[in-house]
Amino acid sequence: MKPTEFVKVNGQFWAEHLKGVSGHLPVSHRTELPGPMLFPRMMVLTETPDWNILELVGLSREYRTLEVRRQKAASVEEYFGVGDGDPVITLPGENLFKDATIATEAGKRALTERFPNAANLLGEEFVGRGDQLLRFAPGNYSTFDRALLVHGADDAFRAHWMFFALAIHRSEPADKYLDFLRTYSNARPHLDPIGTISLPVDPVVLKADAFESTYLAHGLQDLSVDEFLDKHEEILLSVFGATKLVRQPADADFILERADGDNVLGRLELPVADVVNGKKRRRSFRTPVRANTDSRQLAIVPSQEIVASVPGVEIVDYDTILRLYLES
Repeated sequence: MKPTEFVKVNGQFWAEHLKGVSGHLPVSHRTELPGPMLFPRMMVLTETPDWNILELVGLSREYRTLEVRRQKAASVEEYFGVGDGDPVITLPGENLFKDATIATEAGKRALTERFPNAANLLGEEFVGRGDQLLRFAPGNYSTFDRALLVHGADDAFRAHWMFFALAIHRSEPADKYLDFLRTYSNARPHLDPIGTISLPVDPVVLKADAFESTYLAHGLQDLSVDEFLDKHEEILLSVFGATKLVRQPADADFILERADGDNVLGRLELPVADVVNGKKRRRSFRTPVRANTDSRQLAIVPSQEIVASVPGVEIVDYDTILRLYLES
């Protein structure tokens, strides 16, 4: 399947599917759902030499037409693997991970130690020794349906919650791929359609500005660091088990102070604006680098970026932070 065909099939399927779900379930079955139904906001389509990759990112309180981002990666392992060397899982043939966590042993240990709410999100666990998470063998499909990928090695850490992602070998014809999507969708419980999630949370929480900002492209570029922290302080304190947020210390955007003294020094690798001489200048994404300090180093990155682990830095995208928050 050519990348152009991959774009066309996904555009057709997800528009029909999510629009139909949004017009039916939240209305007709509202009282049967665990809580508010959330939808993705962007469809990221990645082309590698041998694989096509779909990922739905962002969390929205209502269905809106998905924006599309197209990009390229050197390999499917670069997109999913987050590391080099021996894998935790090798993926031959067809694979499905639903409501699951795939992690290196070091990554799982760091996740549970550093994030108080992580235990509520783990689901089925696939944990093992390894330097990278996944290795793709010849085959057709690997589906990640609400899956958390956690890579940790030495002092590097990377966590990424996937709303829905799918890797398909480029040898697969477009019509068979569309049949696969429809078959998988039809097999799901009526009240739990693919590409959505319903959580038992207070709807008031979802109306906050911080929730609207989880899709990291709209309005965010107009926020300064201080304005971003104003909107997201409660979420950051909760997810990292902190008691105080200190704004813009030297060499960072913020510090999260914890009662146990294990403070977190954070930087926003997001398209927020720096204020220089009273004027806003939009940041561009750059690979996080290790700072010269003994504090925990945190980089909050856009959900749609391909980011590998960096020694000495905890890398977490904002969708993952929000997902941890909603599990509190």
